[in-house]
Formats: sequence, structure tokens, C-alpha cells
Amino acid sequence: MNKRRWHNIQKIKKIGKVQHLGTQLIVFFMALSIIVFSIASYSLYSFMLGLIKEQNEKLLLQQFQQLDHNIHSLVGDVDRLSKLFLLDDHVQNYIQNTNMTTEIDMIDLKKAIYGRITNFISNYNYIHSIYIISDTRGALGGNTTQTLVHGEQAWTDRFFQSGGYEKAKQAFPNLIIEGGIKESYYNPYEADQHNGNLVSLIRGVRPIYEPRTNATLVFNIDETYLASTYAASLDMAEGDMYIVNEQGIIISANRAEQVGTQSAYSPMQNNDANFGSYDITRDHEPLQIVYYKLQDANWYLVREVPLTLFSEQITSVQRIMVIVFSLSILVIFCATYFWLRKLIRPLHLLAHKMKNVSQGELGVTFTKIPNNEFGMVMRRFNEMSLSIVELLRSNNEIQEKRRELEIEALQYQINPHFLYNTLNMIRWMASAVQADHIVNSVVALGNILRPVFASKDSMCCLRDEINYLENYIKIINYRFDNTITFTFDIEPSYLDYRIPRFILQPLIENSTKSGRPDDDVIDIAIEVYEQNNDLWISVIDSGRGFDPQMREQLNHQLQTGDSYPSEQQEYSSGVGLYNVNKRIQLYFGKDYGIQLPQVPYGAEVTIHLPRLLDDTDRIV
Repeated sequence: MNKRRWHNIQKIKKIGKVQHLGTQLIVFFMALSIIVFSIASYSLYSFMLGLIKEQNEKLLLQQFQQLDHNIHSLVGDVDRLSKLFLLDDHVQNYIQNTNMTTEIDMIDLKKAIYGRITNFISNYNYIHSIYIISDTRGALGGNTTQTLVHGEQAWTDRFFQSGGYEKAKQAFPNLIIEGGIKESYYNPYEADQHNGNLVSLIRGVRPIYEPRTNATLVFNIDETYLASTYAASLDMAEGDMYIVNEQGIIISANRAEQVGTQSAYSPMQNNDANFGSYDITRDHEPLQIVYYKLQDANWYLVREVPLTLFSEQITSVQRIMVIVFSLSILVIFCATYFWLRKLIRPLHLLAHKMKNVSQGELGVTFTKIPNNEFGMVMRRFNEMSLSIVELLRSNNEIQEKRRELEIEALQYQINPHFLYNTLNMIRWMASAVQADHIVNSVVALGNILRPVFASKDSMCCLRDEINYLENYIKIINYRFDNTITFTFDIEPSYLDYRIPRFILQPLIENSTKSGRPDDDVIDIAIEVYEQNNDLWISVIDSGRGFDPQMREQLNHQLQTGDSYPSEQQEYSSGVGLYNVNKRIQLYFGKDYGIQLPQVPYGAEVTIHLPRLLDDTDRIV
């Protein structure tokens, strides 16, 4: 087995491996369903996540507003208490610049002020400590357990250079709020594990009758108390909440270790917006940052919400969707499988019928046709199958007609050798008795018969057909005593056109046999012309012509080919008009053939042919 043959066999095997349409449709449907479900799941996840985040923002906004109200109330209480504290006479004596008379009086004054501080802290548990810092007498204050008197110039200088002091002087008589301050900032003895975080509410003060501030009052709130206002309602598993200053430093948080660190939210980077949210990723964990600006300070409440909380909720919904989708796919798959089998069954039947047709079983049709697109294909198959049968039948009829016509034409032929020998003998006999007209007749007859036997080609050039007719007329004139005149008007270039052989002789025979008046002269002429790239040949005679009714009937029969002209009809002779017309149509189609136009006198037979210069142009 050579390589080429092996390749062809392998190619046929590949073609023979048919992929079932049902399997392809099911696989396509399943793949499409999975893609659609994936896109739908992602879209649903994104939509639900966005919806939950939006709802979470609304809930947090309400919570932030409540916390802001609570913090505002706390600041308002501290503001009221600080004003009340300043009304004390001992406090006023301390912040005035008047000198005390004795050291003992100063000690008694400080003791009285400390007693006042202790009383305030005992009555109001959210106050951690109170300090009053005089520009001239230093710091005095403490909490319920410790009293602190600062006399060091270094501490007072550091405090007077702090931002809180400057802000308090500029904001006089209002409070300012400072966060992120350690207890050791005011009391160095707290620099141990008890060194907690404070939120300081600071205000500049002055004696009642003094024109300028000369002291600073500090009310400290324990940061844990401030954190308790929002940490109590916070689930530790739901993220962190804290308060940041304008630099983004955490000053209060639900987790103490966060205080003093940089937060994920920076007000300066977010254009100081009052409320909003955005997503970040920290340590590979997605977070939603929600922030809210407090009204009493340039501080922000910030809530970090892990998006995994929402993802778990959404995942539980998606898990249910997957189960429902899987069950739906299973049901749809089963229904689709049986539906596709029923749907594709007509295709298998069609393939089987087509195989039968390819094996030669013609005329097979479908009896049960569904009312859908497959039914339309089956109807077209039925039409095609019946058309093939009809086409074969028509082709067989054409071949049979052609065979009959050829046999009929052959009936006018005899053995050429016998005929030539006989004619040659007659010619010499006539020459012996000097019968010239017999010699000429025999020579003409030989010229007529020579092309019949010399060539088997069914086509010839117009020149050969005219030569044949001239010899034919010469013989006929010996029979009819030279009463037939034959002329032709043909352009020399037309003589090279190809036409079917022996199509003009039957028409000349009709003119001499049926159209010639008794013992009268008849003129026969042939005209050739071109029109619309076709060739037209007219045979015109001066005989009796056709009866109008007869001519119409002849034209109809020649055009449709419904019946063969009857032998009893006057115009029928030899192979006749029908034979010539049928031969032309068998060669060139129904658009060509013979026509009988109406003429004033005599008869005219017109032959319509394609214009051919050689056999390659033939329309067979």
C-alpha cells in the first residue's frame, strides 16, 4: 500500500468519525449554563456586596450620629464643669497674680484647690484628673489618689510651648480637645504599666477682672471611658472602631494597643469629607473603611468592617444557589437529553434516506413529516428525490427520442460500398449510350451521398450544407423538368458557422413535395442573418403556402413537441419538420428550433440556431 493511498484511507476514517449533534448540543448547553451561572453569581455577589455595604453605611451613620451626640454631651458636661470649677474662690485666688502673704497661706490654698479637684472627680466618674497651670506659679492638680505640684521650670516651659496651650489661648474662652496624651505627661510617677491614655479638654483662663489669660485649665478624661461609649455596642468579631485626629493618628480605640498608631484612614487624603466609605486590603484581608466627622473637634470616628463577614453571608446564599442550580441543571439535562433525541431523530432518518439514494434507491420519500424546520428540510428532500426520478425519466426519454431519430435517419442510408459501385456502374452505362443527363444525375447523387458516409460528425459548416442542397436540387430538377429554381443570399462569413447536419434538406423536400403547384415553377431561396448573437436561416418558397389554421397548429406542435405530425397530413414528408425541430432542441434546448412565420404568399420556414464557429461552442 503506497503512502498516498494510506493517507486517503486515514482521511476517510477521520471523516467517518461523526460527532453526534446531540452530544455537541448538550456539551454546548452545559458549558453555556456554567458560564452564565458564573457571570450571574459574580454579578449577584457584587450586587449583594454593594447592597450590604450600602446598608451597613446607613446603619453605621445612625450609630455614628448617636455616638457623636454622646461625645458632644460629654464635652458639654466637661465644659460646664470646668466653668463651675473656675468660679471657686480658691481657684480664682490661685490664678491671680497677687502674692500670698505667707508660705503657709499658699499651702492652705493649694490644699483647698486639691480638695475641690477630689470632690469633682469623686462626683463625676468620667473625669480622670484635673490640672491648673498658672503662667507664674506652675502646675497644680492630680486625681483621687495622687496630687502633683509642678515647680520645675523645664516642665512648665515644655507645656507652654505645646500645641494644646497655644490652641487654648487662641480659642479662649472655648474648650479645645487634645488626644493621644499619656498620663505620664502630667504625672511622671505614672510611667509604668498604669500609664494610660488621656483625652484632654483644655481651656485658657484668666481672673475675673484680668484682661488677659494667665493660666490654663485641663480636664482629663480617661480614653477607656471614651472608648466605652462605642465599644460596648461593637462586636469584636466585626472589626475595629476608633477615633482619629486630623493627622490620622488614633487617639481612642476599642483596642488600647491601637492608640497612638497611624490609622488606615487619613482625613487629609480624603479631602476632609464629613462621611463616606471606601475599600482597602490589609494583610490580604479586604476591609470597608467607614468614617464620620465629629462636631466638637476635627476628629473622625472610623469603623473597619471586614468584608469577609459579608462574604460569608453571601457565600451561604451562593451555596444555596449552587444546590438549586445543580438540581436545575440535572433536571434540564435529563429533559434536554430526551428532547434532543426526539428532535434529532428526523436527522438520522434523513441521513438514512440519503444513504439509500446514494446507493441507487431512487424515489424514496418521507411519509411522516414534523411541522418544524426539520419538516421543511424533509419536504425539500422529497421534492429533490422525486425531481431526480423525474429528471432521470426525462433524460431517458430524451435519449430514447434521440435514438429513435437517429435510427429513423439511418433508415435512409444504405450500404455505401454497394451504393457507390451501383452508381459507378450506372454512370458508365449512361456514358456508353451518351446519356449525359443520366451521367450528371449520377454524379450529383454521388456528391450528395459522399458527405453522408464520409463523416460521422453530426455538425457541419453551413457551406457544406449549401453544397449538399445544390446537388439535391440538381437531381430534383431532372425529375421535375427544371421547374425548380434555387437561390441563396448568404454573407461569406456566415458559411463558416456550424449547424446540425441535414437540417435544410427536409425543408426543401417539403417545398418541392407539398408546396409545389402541379407542373408549375417554384422558386426556393435561402436567407441567412444574425440577430442577438444568434443565427437565423429562412427557407422561402413560392408555393401554395400554409393554411392559417394549419400554420398555427404546426407552430404549436413544433413549440411544445406534444405530438408527431400525422403521416396523412399534407405537409409531412421524410424525417420532416418535427424531426429537424426535435434534433435542434435536443442539441441546443427549447429556446431554439423551427418557426413558421406568416408571409403574404408562399411559405417560409425559419430555423433559429445559436451562432457557433466550432464544436467547442456547442450547447450539448
